[in-house]
Amino acid sequence: MRLEKWNPFRDLDDIFHNYQRSFLTPSMGRESMVGSEWVPAVDIVEDDKEYQLKVEIPEIPRDAVKLQINHGMLTITGERKMEKSDEKHHRIERYYGSFSRSFTLPDDVKAENVSATFSDGMLYVHMQKSTPTGDKPLEIEIH
Repeated sequence: MRLEKWNPFRDLDDIFHNYQRSFLTPSMGRESMVGSEWVPAVDIVEDDKEYQLKVEIPEIPRDAVKLQINHGMLTITGERKMEKSDEKHHRIERYYGSFSRSFTLPDDVKAENVSATFSDGMLYVHMQKSTPTGDKPLEIEIH
């Protein structure tokens, strides 16, 4: 008889995966979760000059990520492909496949003032704020 130290987190992990598996149809196996849609984490920060999106997309090459602005909506799309190997995988927790995130541009950002950089698995989208035109609100006199 072998004694094993009880780990409640391992039990919770098993319960979570069993619960998650219950939503899969019988024709789908656990492997089908690997190709499911995933959503990369995004931080949105603002300072006096710009808004910035920080998108966490590790192991995705720069040319596999696309940014598009259409009708005031910024859309980020990409894909993380699963490596092909002959190794036996015991557990796969990272998501693979396509992703898409969309954000409405703030009113004080023009499409031509948006730029992006990519470094160490992070996409940084810079949205420069437009300078105010100096126009004062029009006051209408009531007669």
